[in-house]
Amino acid sequence: MVYLTNWKYSFIPYWSNNAQEVLDTLSRYGYKGVEWMGHLHFNTEEQLKTLAALTRKNGMEVANIMCSSDLVVPNEKKRSENVNYTIEKIKAARNASIEKVNLFSGPAEWDPQATKIGRDFPEGDAWKNLVDSMGKILEVAEQNDITITFEAAFGMLVHDYYTLQEFLGYFPSKHLAVNLDPSHLILYGNDVSYAVKRLGKRIKHVHAKDAVGKPPAQNETFMFPQLGEGMVDWKGFFDALKESEYDGYLSVEFEAENYLRNVWRGDWTQAALASREQLDKITTLE
Repeated sequence: MVYLTNWKYSFIPYWSNNAQEVLDTLSRYGYKGVEWMGHLHFNTEEQLKTLAALTRKNGMEVANIMCSSDLVVPNEKKRSENVNYTIEKIKAARNASIEKVNLFSGPAEWDPQATKIGRDFPEGDAWKNLVDSMGKILEVAEQNDITITFEAAFGMLVHDYYTLQEFLGYFPSKHLAVNLDPSHLILYGNDVSYAVKRLGKRIKHVHAKDAVGKPPAQNETFMFPQLGEGMVDWKGFFDALKESEYDGYLSVEFEAENYLRNVWRGDWTQAALASREQLDKITTLE
């Protein structure tokens, strides 16, 4: 298959822990990168090094690794464990010659055990918690020359463009960048094109995902449909990325779970193919 655009596509393989199957499928469909996940695809440094080597052997690159852990936790023992887990993955990425590590703030809205800001934890204390956690993580990222791509995600302390800007203001480091996922911003009514223009060169990674509805409840008050079916102004989004001279990956984060289950009978490879075709179309809108 050939590309219809100059964008580089990658895919987050939530639905398979068979690395060779993932690489064979994505390579066949024209993807150039893979965004591997901690816990699902690797745990140890050696596993990550093996995975990175296999990716390159198959003519692809590791676009990013997802090893996000909740950094907003009132329990200091648990928070320390999460920070140390993240630091371990940063060091592992360095030793596997991987440049980027993707993080979010937490608390994870989808985890029923997660902290509820305002109920369990005052917002001001949550920000202090996050800044302290991230300060320790960023110090290690700088020492290992790893770029942290930080993502705003629904329901979390950092959940939209404005809370993301608040967060970035604490850390002027060149090793802290943005993973721009327009789906989360659009859920809160943000103008994603404006966000891209304002964030500019700090955007070092992009998640390609659409959204429709409003928080708080996924698949009740909002959902992540297939690309082009939601509220994101894709033409404006890509025009703004071009204006900012973004040259990184567009990494598909497929979360249309009902469609995958009901129509494709759980065959994630069809999601990879359809998403690739949808990207070709929405990146060339006129």
